[in-house]
Amino acid sequence: MTVAATRGTIKGSEVPSSSRKTVFVSSTYTDLAEYRRAVWGVLEEFDVAVRGMEAFGARTEAPLQTCLAEVEQSDIYVGVVAFRLGSVNEESGKSFTQLEYEHARELGKEVLIYLIDEDNARVRYADIESDPAVKDKLDAFKRTLRERHTVNSFISPEDLAEKIKRDFQSRLDPRTREADLEETELETSASVLRRLMLLPKSVSGREVRLRLRVTGAPYAAARSVCNAFRLEYGATIGIRVQIIAPVIAQASNLTDLFASGASVDRLMQLPQGAEIDVYARLAFSSEDVPRTRAAFFGTYVYVGEIDYGEEEYVAPEGRIVMLFSKWAS
Repeated sequence: MTVAATRGTIKGSEVPSSSRKTVFVSSTYTDLAEYRRAVWGVLEEFDVAVRGMEAFGARTEAPLQTCLAEVEQSDIYVGVVAFRLGSVNEESGKSFTQLEYEHARELGKEVLIYLIDEDNARVRYADIESDPAVKDKLDAFKRTLRERHTVNSFISPEDLAEKIKRDFQSRLDPRTREADLEETELETSASVLRRLMLLPKSVSGREVRLRLRVTGAPYAAARSVCNAFRLEYGATIGIRVQIIAPVIAQASNLTDLFASGASVDRLMQLPQGAEIDVYARLAFSSEDVPRTRAAFFGTYVYVGEIDYGEEEYVAPEGRIVMLFSKWAS
């Protein structure tokens, strides 16, 4: 195992004021209807105009034209991606969600990406893409999102709503003081960490806010760590850290922070002793993880006392690590 705001419901026919941000919610629909309701409910707590398929109504344009026009009128693009590719545009061979995302990026919109946690989310079998060719397209799209953005992961509608609310509080609500938000999040993190030590599977995939001190240089993550936590071997690093806050005695063994993708370069530049404020996703595996550091060159190590044979290896039941999510400030 390893480790508010003014309410404003906006309909499609309303024209937002010049000071009000407009948010476009992009995702497949049938499989994520419950998740979209959760997102919509959270966004209604903010003084924003919310746009998405729920508010389109009857239009004369083709569906894709409608979606792209709504993206153009928005300030913030929220992309939610799970296990289905969704409707595909025949001309491009790309899904509507991907075309909406690409259009938002081309126009320089602020982009927030939320990907379902493939290891810990509970979904219906019918909501998982079964066609291998379509799944390959979906996986390629997800890889692109991870490479270009610091993505958030979610395991349930409630978890997604919590992360959407946190992200929009920091962006749109000047009444939410950063110090107050940090204090609240650290208190929640303490509770989650205590539960992690007793019932790790119940909180695997949860994201917590932590203040850490770097205690060692970055290292290449071992194959066993990557296999256990579905990280890309050869493209993942670990770094030794100490949790400064919240202070939880039971969590003192959480000493490795792992990251891949867009986060790696910044982590590699951190000097020893640096203090960082991050969000980390907690992850649990029942597999044995015998080593954390990769060895790219072979070596011979004698195990055991000379003339008495090898020592017996007693495997642990798992390993806890922290998986870097994004910078908190």
